[in-house]
Amino acid sequence: MAERTIGTQARDTGRLTAKDLVFCAAFGILVFFITMGFAMVCSFDYRTCWSAHAASSLITGMAWMYIVQRVPKRGAMIAMGAIMAAFGFVMGMFWTGPAGILVGCLAAELILGNPKTRGRGRILASFPAFVLLFWLGHISLVYMIGGDAYVAQCVQAGMAEEFSRNMVDFMYGPGMVVTCIATVVCATLGGFIGTKVFAKHFRQLGVR
Repeated sequence: MAERTIGTQARDTGRLTAKDLVFCAAFGILVFFITMGFAMVCSFDYRTCWSAHAASSLITGMAWMYIVQRVPKRGAMIAMGAIMAAFGFVMGMFWTGPAGILVGCLAAELILGNPKTRGRGRILASFPAFVLLFWLGHISLVYMIGGDAYVAQCVQAGMAEEFSRNMVDFMYGPGMVVTCIATVVCATLGGFIGTKVFAKHFRQLGVR
């Protein structure tokens, strides 16, 4: 019996099915909630409140890698991104957050490329690209509207003004560069952990 690879599975299953979309929705929302859970924990200190994407990626990388091997079809990441973005918008995220999710999943889809020629390098690169763009979308509103306007929005949402100001000031310091680097490094490690957890599944799909 011929070895079953990502390419043969993609040919066998064709386009995205309703079952595939259910998987994308379930794991997309799982990634969203894990990230938001870490955001709540990290928000206790203004120096760590922008680190949620980095910390959560050590866990969400497993969900991402499961979807990559469970639904190895074109459009799977875009479908997941659209569902996550819509869910985030409904949950009250500032619009740049959902935009970052959608752009991140689109970039991941482009990196993954054709399922028939998809390899470990592309799969591993797709996750940090998504996390970085999700993070950039999340933080970009501050730079777009300015620190004072963002502080005013935070205060209106119920946050303390001093904490909001410290959080914004942190974004204009060297600590934000470290956070950016940590986001990429942790997401890369999270993706690697995900491939190890599902190593058997990837071997069955012919990924080395």
